Parts: sequence; structure tokens; C-alpha cells
Amino acid sequence: MAPPISTIPVSELEASINTLPSGKPRNPKVKLGDCVLKELVQYKCLSEQPKKKAVASGVLCEPLVHLLRRCPGGLIVETTAWEEWKAKQEGAKVEG
Repeated sequence: MAPPISTIPVSELEASINTLPSGKPRNPKVKLGDCVLKELVQYKCLSEQPKKKAVASGVLCEPLVHLLRRCPGGLIVETTAWEEWKAKQEGAKVEG
């Protein structure tokens, strides 16, 4: 099992990935918007138990979409929440 990591606020994600675990700055600096956007779909499935014996049980699955950015040098970052936050930031700049 991987060691637990701290949660990073979306507003600090880009700054956080540009700092290595040693505390040194990443060189060259990574700009998430320049990295290739990828999508990963996982499915969360729940089995439904029938209330009546004559009805067959079923499985209900729903997709869970994760967005990732693949950057040069092999860095891959999950950006699902960051994508929405960034879109709102850019929308505010256009309006304001």
C-alpha cells in the first residue's frame, strides 16, 4: 500500500508539483495547462438485492471520471478538481 499523502488545495496544485519532495524547485518548471489532458473512467458498482424472490438481483454501475495531465518527463497529475477550478478562474478573468 502506498504511503498516505497530504491533500493539496486546487489553488496550490501547480505550485506544489513544481516543488520536489526534497524541497528543491523542479527544473524545468511544469505548467499544467501545457501538459496533455487524459481521461480515466472507473466504474463504481453496487449489487441490488431483490425485494421479491421472483426478481433477479442486479448490478448497478456508474462511471467515475478522473482527469489527468501527462507532462514531459513522465509526471502524471490527477487534475479532476483543478480543471473545474481553472475554468472558473479563466471565466472570471474574461467577465471581469
